[in-house]
Order: sequence, then structure tokens, then C-alpha cells
Amino acid sequence: MRRSSTLAGPVGYGWHDHACWFHEGGHTWTDALVPFFGEGVARHERLLYVADKSESELAEDLAGLSLRDDLLSSGQLVLLPSAPVRGVVGGPAVAAQLSSVRTAADEAVAAGYRCLRLAAESAQPIVGPDDARRFVHSELVIDELAARSPLLLLCGYDGRLVDRQAAAAMSFVHPIRQRKTFAVDTGLYADVDDTDSWRLRGELDLASRDVFTIALDALPVRDDLHLWLDELTFIDVAGVHALGELANSIAPARLILHNPPRALSRILDLSVSDNPTLHLLHA
Repeated sequence: MRRSSTLAGPVGYGWHDHACWFHEGGHTWTDALVPFFGEGVARHERLLYVADKSESELAEDLAGLSLRDDLLSSGQLVLLPSAPVRGVVGGPAVAAQLSSVRTAADEAVAAGYRCLRLAAESAQPIVGPDDARRFVHSELVIDELAARSPLLLLCGYDGRLVDRQAAAAMSFVHPIRQRKTFAVDTGLYADVDDTDSWRLRGELDLASRDVFTIALDALPVRDDLHLWLDELTFIDVAGVHALGELANSIAPARLILHNPPRALSRILDLSVSDNPTLHLLHA
């Protein structure tokens, strides 16, 4: 099972961790980036930094990283001046970048490193629910990769360009997030074992209703969707209706809910005729 937590600093990560970090430009990003990579150096991990900047700008962001030039010369640190494809739904560009990251992670392990530690920064404006859905979809696809590869990620966003709802929605789909952005330990993350399988945790109520809806709308659907609910402690009626709408929207594929909490089962028992496409599986 993957780790989920809220942190005050960008360190303490392990395999499969996927963190979201909002900054305000300048040192507020590099103050997170440098210790993130510094931890990777100490753990003998390969480091990859991706952003829509020149190679010299990427290197300058890491000026505070001890032995930066030696790390570059040895190949332990790699700079990739390419815009992350977050915010893009489908298409060859997304497939190519995901494939390159997966290959880089496998090559890092083959070269004797513990894993690949990746930081990717985006400076794109994200305003309104449509933008939020696109970026959340990208993060969910990336989260699937993080869950099933020798990889850990830090996703940086310039918070000055992101509205509050979008920031909360993106935090919702990152297992690791800042306390100051979305402190409630509630979210939707990829399962480590199977494709098209997700884990939903925490309390789903009025406070998380909008971001939950955005996340469900953004889920990648290829076949039957499996939601594991072992760590879901509460869901209100509106949340159940959102699951029902998702099930209807992906038909003929099925939405299969594993180990639903008692409250969810009771609500569905009372409204089974309204949710015929929801399938419950108990342990």
C-alpha cells in the first residue's frame, strides 16, 4: 500500500511517492528542489529535473546542490529542458514522455541506482474547472506510472498561476501534499498492483465535494474501473451520487467498488434502483 501524508518539507520520500509542491517562484521553488535532490544524492538515486527552461536555467536552479557539477559529469544528475506534458490529455506527446520516464527509471536501477528521483516544474496557468480537470487527468496518469515503477516524483507548480480549487484538486490526487495547501488526508491515488485500479481514502463530505467530482471526471478509463475503499472512512450522499454518475458515464465498462464502508453500502441499499451500474465487492 502506498504512503499518503501531508508534509511541511519536500524530503522523506521513498519508492512510489508522488508529491505536489506549490511555490511562488524564485527561491520558494529552489528551496524545495535542492533538499529534494540532496536527499536523492545521499540515497544514491539518479536525479532527473524537467522543466520548460533552458539547460543553463535548470542548472542555475540547482546552484545550491552540493557537488552539482560532479553529479552532472557522472550522469547521476540529468537536466531535461522540456515542458512536462501535464495539462495535455492523450496523444503521442503524452505517451512518449511517459515512456521516456519509465525507461529512465528502469535504466537508473540497471545502472546501480536505487531508483529515479524526478522533479518536474510547470509554470502554466490553471484557472477554472476545465483546466483543473485536464491537469488532474495528467497527474492521475503520472501517478499510475509512479505507483508501478522504481520512481518517485516532486511536481512543482507556480501557485501564483493556479486558482484555489485547481490547487486543491491537484493536491487531492497526490499521495503527498503540503499541509498549507490541502491539509485534509483525503485523496484518490493509483493502486500499486493493478492497472485501472485506484484507492480512495479519507472523508468525502461537503469540504471535498468539488475536488472529488473533478478527480472522478478526470480518471483515465480504459476498461472496468476498480476503486478500493478500505481507507475511506466516510462518504456523504452527494459523494455516492458522484460515484453513480461516474458509473453511468463509463458504461458499458463497470465501476467496481471493493470493500465499501458500511455507510456507503447502506446508502446504495436504499437507492439501488438509482445506481444500477455500481458493483460492490466485499472482502
